[in-house]
Amino acid sequence: MSLNKSIEHLGNQLFKYRGFVPVVFAVGAFCFQLIDNTERLSYGLVEEITFFLVVLGHLIRALTVGHRSMQTSGRNRSHQVAEVLNTSGMYSVVRHPLYLANILIWVGWTTLLSIPWLIVVATFVFVVYYFFIMYAEEQFLRGKFGQDYERWHRRTPRLIPNPFLYASSSNDFSWRIVFKNEYPGWTASMTIALCIQTLLVNKIYPISQYYQSYLEAWLVLGGGIALFGLTFRYLKHRTKLFHEMD
Repeated sequence: MSLNKSIEHLGNQLFKYRGFVPVVFAVGAFCFQLIDNTERLSYGLVEEITFFLVVLGHLIRALTVGHRSMQTSGRNRSHQVAEVLNTSGMYSVVRHPLYLANILIWVGWTTLLSIPWLIVVATFVFVVYYFFIMYAEEQFLRGKFGQDYERWHRRTPRLIPNPFLYASSSNDFSWRIVFKNEYPGWTASMTIALCIQTLLVNKIYPISQYYQSYLEAWLVLGGGIALFGLTFRYLKHRTKLFHEMD
């Protein structure tokens, strides 16, 4: 098997688990924070950077998903799917806006742990991880759409957006599509934020000092996040609210 075919095969395998592998890294980073005693970054600045990266990532995802064609992979896990080639909207400024968004979000949450070298490692790991997936997707699209793909490929950067290339999306924006597809990511981000804040507060202030009030706040926030996720799951699978998008 040639090197290119090996990279494509690995990318296809990682594509199937693209929602699982980053979580494993995040859990590992979270556990490492429990035992690490290296010098931390200024926490106020860290919070600002984290907020910027995470919100920017989710915004890019919303703008991309809200305009996307229903005839693409979406949350499909088993194989690549594309009956149309997305070249407008966010896809006119960068070839892989969703993976760019994912990198920003995961690096953002890693930043909140305030360990400088871990931020560098996370950036490297996620860029390389998504590179393999992007390569596999590009090979699939090249074979599927031929010259149309080549023209788009030549003018559109892979991962660093060029806003001067922006072209309005050919699909109408739908908040319903955004809520249907993005609520798991929002729920995950809120959960990660709560877990990291709990860890950091416990390191600064022993939980025994504020156990009752802190536990009550944690239960209220955790319950609210769970209710948010379960409500949207119910609306998606048990009602017709999102059916017109299928």
